[in-house]
Amino acid sequence: MEVVHVKSKPPSRALKRKHPRAHALPVPKRAKRAALDELPWHSVARPSEAGLDEYGDVLELEEVDGVDVVYETQGDNKVARFEIADGRQKAKSPVVADDSDVEDAPEQLPEPFVTTFDTQTLLPEWASFSLHPQLAATLHQQNFKSPTAIQARALPVASAGRDVIGVAETGSGKTLAYGLPILHHLLTTPRPAKAKGRRPVRALVLAPTRELALQVCNHLKACLADPIKKEDEEEETKGKKIPVKPPAVSVAPIVGGMSAQKQRRVLDRGVDVLVATPGRLWDILSQDDTLATQIKQLNFLVLDEADRMIQAGHFAELDNILKLTVRMDVPEEDPRDQLGDAATKSALPKNEHMQTFVFSATLSKDLQRNLKKRSKFKKAHKTSTLDDLLLRLDFRDSDPEIIDLSPEGGVVSTLQESKIECLVTDKDAYLYYFLLRYPGRTLVFLSAIDGIRRLAPLFELLQLKSFVLHSELQQKQRLKTLDRFKAESRCVLLATDIAARGLDVPSVDHVIHYQLPRSADTYVHRNGRTARARADGFALMLCAPDERRTLRALMGALGRTESELPELNVEHDILDKLRERIALARKIDGMQHRVKKENHERKWMKEAADALGVDVDSDVMSASEDEDDEERGAQKSRRKKRKVQEGALKAELKALLAQPVMARGVSAKYITSGSRPIAHDMLTGDAHDAMLGVKKADARSEVVHRKKKVKPKAEAKVEEEWSGVEDE
Repeated sequence: MEVVHVKSKPPSRALKRKHPRAHALPVPKRAKRAALDELPWHSVARPSEAGLDEYGDVLELEEVDGVDVVYETQGDNKVARFEIADGRQKAKSPVVADDSDVEDAPEQLPEPFVTTFDTQTLLPEWASFSLHPQLAATLHQQNFKSPTAIQARALPVASAGRDVIGVAETGSGKTLAYGLPILHHLLTTPRPAKAKGRRPVRALVLAPTRELALQVCNHLKACLADPIKKEDEEEETKGKKIPVKPPAVSVAPIVGGMSAQKQRRVLDRGVDVLVATPGRLWDILSQDDTLATQIKQLNFLVLDEADRMIQAGHFAELDNILKLTVRMDVPEEDPRDQLGDAATKSALPKNEHMQTFVFSATLSKDLQRNLKKRSKFKKAHKTSTLDDLLLRLDFRDSDPEIIDLSPEGGVVSTLQESKIECLVTDKDAYLYYFLLRYPGRTLVFLSAIDGIRRLAPLFELLQLKSFVLHSELQQKQRLKTLDRFKAESRCVLLATDIAARGLDVPSVDHVIHYQLPRSADTYVHRNGRTARARADGFALMLCAPDERRTLRALMGALGRTESELPELNVEHDILDKLRERIALARKIDGMQHRVKKENHERKWMKEAADALGVDVDSDVMSASEDEDDEERGAQKSRRKKRKVQEGALKAELKALLAQPVMARGVSAKYITSGSRPIAHDMLTGDAHDAMLGVKKADARSEVVHRKKKVKPKAEAKVEEEWSGVEDE
């Protein structure tokens, strides 16, 4: 195969601005024609983690440098060509820290944006922690005037090199509680003057979900960014744009749902702080010996929401990753000793200085006591619970510091809980009533994706702005959904429990449990999406009769009783009027679903028949070419009739949605008459937009606290006597 003849150009001005040393690079010569076997291939060492040694020389791995694949359009087709240039040299760049081809080359690292900051004057409550000026300036720019409780307790302990196990309420700032000590150490500890190979990973943060990992990565990057940068992140100097200086510490995410090749290229450039999900990280570790070696020599290991990682099915990958962090001087019978080959283990010193952080919003008291009394592993000891997972951690600290700031009952003080007891068939009506009555940013949790697929088209027909988030969406779709949800002040997010952990969505007003969770931990984390950072929040449970047992179990696990949950006040006359809208929306959705299903089945059958090269029988394929004119006419007539019915229902629903719902006692003709005059509310701006006769209100103020009535002794005695008479 020949390579296309391509002309090479000197480095452009844009390249010189991006890479200051680009002017020193030699200008590559013209590309030459070369066959595929003439390309500069070289062998690649097979990773020991991949388990390919058993194949001997049968499976050889090779790669080629300095060759790009270029696609050229020839007619309607695209043809792949290879580009290779003579005299091309691999150069070091201050941006790309990869000096594998140059020995003893001094590593050029960018300096932090901020090197001096008056913390004592501008942030007096942070001054005692002696943070790096870069971090202090970022905290000041983001208006973090004082540390949260978990940060104030964890920072001194972490700065002293102790291992920390932190338990605190959701939204309490746990990310910065372990992130600030790590970044402070990386910013203040000088790097070796001479280094070989790529920049090593010095901190690893493991998170259970992709969204949480990306969020943690963004928070850490924000601490390293320029706090005085412009919106376009560029400075104008004499008409020229100068790119922003890169951070001194690199942070990168490794998560599923994104290109694994791009993530490997990021690792090849070098990463200081790696934020990853266990599944994707283990996939890359099994093919990258260098990264596996760096994991064994970590300075910091963080487990964020460790209990969720087991529930998500990541225990096997997480356990394998944790084995790489165990010191090498363990007994031979220990199952953790089966790591890599003997040569690799003997060449590596044992890592005595790794610092471990474990943070979560839920951690049992029994587990905290067991961590104090942990012992060596027994032979062939295999477990799959959170307790045993954390006991597998090789804490370098003989007595890790346990900071338990979890609130009593699992609920923060700024969260107002409530419930509505209703039938399963009435949940849609109560949910629709709540969303109309209390508009805002609402997060609705369901246990199954089928429920989301049923509610989403209903909300669209009812003209409620809603988004969906579940595990079957691609990663780009998930991120786009979260961005849209954050941008809207009045919208609904229908989500499964993948949104229950760690997501920091600003100003979530309400959390609704459309289907009750099966565990107390999930309930606590769901509620944690609201009432974050000491803000007010509201949580509502829609409890059906068959969920009463689940509700009692949830409250019992939290040390509370079902009677402690107050009920939400509901205007039942308005609720009855909303049922008509929901009934129409269900009819329309049923008709649309039936049409979509028929079209999908017809299309699938036709495509399958075309692929097999067979004809479809007319009895199976409705409205096919083999049917006579009379049958096709009947099918067309039925479809037309159904379309007319659907249009009539849509028009009726549209007319209902255009009119506000009137509460009982409101006069339709005179706003000053009736048992509920609304003229004053309309003048003061207190009238509800969608419900006439109802004032604007916060859901927290509509909670009804029912106290158990204690009857007087005389009344109780009379009732007892009457009950005796009735029995006779």
